[in-house]
Amino acid sequence: MKLISFEGFEYSGKSTQIKLLQNYFRSNKIKSTFTREPGGNKQLEKIRKIILQSDFDNLSLILFFFASRFSLLSTMKKDDLVVFDRFFDSTYAYQKITSKDKSLIINLINHIDRKFIPTITFYFKINKKTLLQRKMMRGQKNYFDKKYASHFTRIQSNYDEIAKMKIGKRKFITIDASKSKEIIHEEIVDHLKRCKLIK
Repeated sequence: MKLISFEGFEYSGKSTQIKLLQNYFRSNKIKSTFTREPGGNKQLEKIRKIILQSDFDNLSLILFFFASRFSLLSTMKKDDLVVFDRFFDSTYAYQKITSKDKSLIINLINHIDRKFIPTITFYFKINKKTLLQRKMMRGQKNYFDKKYASHFTRIQSNYDEIAKMKIGKRKFITIDASKSKEIIHEEIVDHLKRCKLIK
């Protein structure tokens, strides 16, 4: 099992890079599975819809995310190369508000089988000004986006915090999201080759 995860704010270019990588894998006949969190299969997509449209308290969200995560991981085949659009870093970044939240999230991360820890995580770091400009152009997507619109500093700080944590043997790569999509794509492919995830 080889996992790659993509992290970052909405409007950071994360989804664009996932699509570019999907096209690259297809063109180079690299067998892979692309999935997202929350969601990933027919049943869990129902949970995703509920989460993104509901006003659950923070503890409920943490538990929802990890319940969905463990369920999805239980369906993964050991020989798969899997690319995740968000993984446990997102839960830490968005849902870590108090020290109790941190303890719970870290504890749940530690319950994930080591084979499901990403080999590499790409985090698309974006400044607030650029994010707001992109948001103005595209509009807010859902209630969840609106809910965390004013939490930029806290969420970015949490991403910076988890980036420094040793979680298995994974590499955490911070990408400058202000660069062109072509340059970022090349960086991602280069990192994947260095980690011997692709040839």
